[in-house]
Amino acid sequence: MISIEESFPKKRENYLKGQDVVWSQFNEINFYVEDLYQENFYLQILKKLFPSIKISKIFPLGGKEPVIKKAKKSLNNNKKVFILDLDFDEVLNKKEVYENIFYLEKYSIENYLVEKNAIIEFVKEENTKIKTSEVNRKFVLKQFYRECHNILSELSSNLLLINKYELGIKYLKIESYRDCNLDPLCLKPSFVIPFYKKIEIELKKKKPRLKYSTQIKKLKIHFKDIYNGLIYIPGKYILNILNFKLKKIFKFSQSNLSTFVYRLAKNCEFKELEYLKISINEYTK
Repeated sequence: MISIEESFPKKRENYLKGQDVVWSQFNEINFYVEDLYQENFYLQILKKLFPSIKISKIFPLGGKEPVIKKAKKSLNNNKKVFILDLDFDEVLNKKEVYENIFYLEKYSIENYLVEKNAIIEFVKEENTKIKTSEVNRKFVLKQFYRECHNILSELSSNLLLINKYELGIKYLKIESYRDCNLDPLCLKPSFVIPFYKKIEIELKKKKPRLKYSTQIKKLKIHFKDIYNGLIYIPGKYILNILNFKLKKIFKFSQSNLSTFVYRLAKNCEFKELEYLKISINEYTK
């Protein structure tokens, strides 16, 4: 089954390259990002971070390479700002250093949405009679962090392995209602084990001398503690688990991930993105 995003018509490359020509007149600063289908989400975040800057549209370019390529051509224009996901670039020493490129300090923008107050507001929107004290009693953020770390570290180590050796395997997509168990909260072995086996086979083809188990053990060091582990775990995975868990705890119907993400973003303060705000303001002044 294809995802909702995959079912959308693809925007042509020429459109992505030239969209800012039409829309620049409505922006004081042009912001360029990777994801094609998160325009409203990014626009909401950037307007919160830069309330005094006129931003009518942001420009998704369809991947990291197109963003870097356009950034290199815009080095003398401080009214164009390029924001990149961290992904595994820091771990693999792949970060591009240019004055107009600003990396997130976590895997993706979605990693910044796990804010306690935003989660509480989301639950209250679903159940207007519930009290904050009840939400806090039933959902403990630190416990959720531990669960995500335990559940997703193994999977993320395998994604890092794919990236490190350029195995060409598509990342696994989690559909939480299908791929997760709640008690205890975990990914179903029948879901992840075939994926790990596929990676092991491809690694053996490309790097016959490397042992899969040894490589995974080495890469797990990047996920050793909870804080660093959550930095390098894809935010979409974390939010999928969060959406699933909130649905089960508070007995409301599960929204699709895109809707859930947008509603969380609406309630987030994004204090953890203050570094990004300061850096961009300094560059564009």
